[in-house]
Amino acid sequence: MISLAALLLVAAQPATGSAAETAIQAFEPQGFTTRFTIEIEAPVTEVFEAATGDVTGWWDHSFWPDPAEMVIEPRFDGRFYERFEAGSDNGTLHARVIFVRAPYELRLHGPLGLSGRAFDMVTSWSLEDAGEGDRTAFTVELHMAGEIDAEMAAIVRSVWVHFIDARLRPWVEADCHLAPDEACSAFVTQP
Repeated sequence: MISLAALLLVAAQPATGSAAETAIQAFEPQGFTTRFTIEIEAPVTEVFEAATGDVTGWWDHSFWPDPAEMVIEPRFDGRFYERFEAGSDNGTLHARVIFVRAPYELRLHGPLGLSGRAFDMVTSWSLEDAGEGDRTAFTVELHMAGEIDAEMAAIVRSVWVHFIDARLRPWVEADCHLAPDEACSAFVTQP
């Protein structure tokens, strides 16, 4: 049996040949954190229920064009997954639910749309009564580490702002979550 020290010694030896020389590309691991809050005109419980379960009505980024399912299972060790075609085992696991205290908190661990990169992310949702009437303050906190630079971190943040402010908020405020199989008036484009 080869020891780890021997294996590392062999791995540290310079490789020869052009294919071997380009086989390893270094990257500088970096870490980022960001946080934002969006107010949604609906009670906390209603917003949490609309944000979890079948999210195909408001979640608009996927690996597969028109996926059969996009689901966030709001339970401990639940999955956020995308099934490409109905009845198929093909799809992707975007993240795992590592913490849930429904309807106030949900935490996801996984690469989401960055699958395939040396990247790790924890996404935390906090929902609380915004004080006046039936308004929810929906806070997203992102902790990112790995093969990511400041530009990618800014893109990830802007995509999350898009999901909550441009997709979930209008989805809930137009009551589309109450009739998820119908076209959502909030997303109908004018000719």
